[in-house]
Amino acid sequence: MVSAPLGHAVDVLIIGGGPAGSATAIALRRRGVRRVLLADRPSRAPFAVGESVSPNIRAQLARLGLTDDLDQLGHLPYHGNLSLWGGSEAVVDDFLHRGRGHGWHLDRASFDAWLRTSAVSAGAELMRPAELLGVEPADDHFTVRLRCGDANMAVTTAIVVDATGRKGALIRRLGVRRRQLDRLVGLCTLAEPKRGSGPSSSLGGLSWIEPVAEGWWYAAGLPSGRVILALMTDSDLAQTGSLRDPRVYLRALAATSEVGRAVELPEAGFVVESFSAATQLAERAVGPRWLTVGDALFAFDPLTSSGITGALSDALAAADTIVAWFGSTGAEGAIEAAREYARHADATLRRYLSERRAWYSRERRWADHPFWLRRTRLSG
Repeated sequence: MVSAPLGHAVDVLIIGGGPAGSATAIALRRRGVRRVLLADRPSRAPFAVGESVSPNIRAQLARLGLTDDLDQLGHLPYHGNLSLWGGSEAVVDDFLHRGRGHGWHLDRASFDAWLRTSAVSAGAELMRPAELLGVEPADDHFTVRLRCGDANMAVTTAIVVDATGRKGALIRRLGVRRRQLDRLVGLCTLAEPKRGSGPSSSLGGLSWIEPVAEGWWYAAGLPSGRVILALMTDSDLAQTGSLRDPRVYLRALAATSEVGRAVELPEAGFVVESFSAATQLAERAVGPRWLTVGDALFAFDPLTSSGITGALSDALAAADTIVAWFGSTGAEGAIEAAREYARHADATLRRYLSERRAWYSRERRWADHPFWLRRTRLSG
C-alpha cells in the first residue's frame, strides 16, 4: 500500500481499484498524466466472481502496455463454452474455431492485485484502504474527503473518476441516478470438480452454462483447482424458493443434466453467497470534470461476458477523454471530448442490450416461468 499525505493535490483521482479503476490509472500514466491517485476500498466479499475473460482482452492489455501471457501469471486457459442453451444437447463453442486463441479463467483477486501493482509501476499512487466520505465540486476542481485507515484526509483534484463498481458511490454523491433493469443475482459457492466423470479437473478449460426453469447454472474451473458454481436467478425467486438454503441448492443442482455431473458439493457445510448481477445503468456517463467507468457506468448480465473486457474498454476511452480535457484550450474542445465518451458509453450499452436480447430469445423451454417470461418481455 502507498499512502498520501494530508492535503494531497492530484491531477486525477480515481475512486475504486478494481479492473476499471486500475486500468484507467495505467492508461493515464502511459499518456503522460503526471499525478494520478488510485483510492481503493478492499472488497469484503468472501470470494470474487466474474473470473472468465474472453480472448478479446488481449488487444486491451496490449493497449495498456501489459503482457497478455496470463498463463504465466497463474491463470487457467479458457477455451470456450459448453452450453445447453436452447436445447437439451450440450454444444461446445471453442474459441479456437474462430481463430481467436483462448481466454482465461482468472484467479480474480490475483488479477485485480496485478492490475493495481501495474498501476503503481506505471507511476500512479495507490491509497488502500481508502473509503469515500464526500465530494465537494468547485469551479475548477473537486475536494474529495477520504477515510484512510484511522485518518481522514482531503484530496484536491482537477478530475475525478468513479470506478466504485455497482455502488456508483461517487456519482450518487454528484446527484446522478442509477437505473436497475432486472433483479438478477448469482447464488454462488465454491465446489469441487467431480473426478473421473469425463471432464478434467478444470472442467476441460470450458465455462459450463445450463438453463433451468429458475434461471441458469454456471460453472468454471479456477486456478486453485476448485470450481466457481453459480445459479443465476432473480432475487425474489431466490427468496420464495429458498434457493440459498444448501439443501434446496443441492436438490436444484442434482436436477441439472450436465453441470451436476461435473461438480460436487458436500451434503452440508458449504455456504451459498448471493451477489447482485442485475443490469444497472448510470443515467449519465460523464459530466464537468468527472466520468464513470466499469460497473459504476454499466453493470451487465454476466451471460454476455462483458464485465472485465468492458471495464478495460471504458478505461481506455476514459483516458482518451481526460487527456483531451487537459489538452483542450477552450470549452468547446472539452465538451466534444465529453461527448465522445458519451458516444462510447451509448455504443457499449446498445451492443450489450442487443446481445442480451439475442441470448435470452434463444431459450424458449420455460417461456411461462417468471424468470424467462420477464426476459421475453425485455427482449420484445
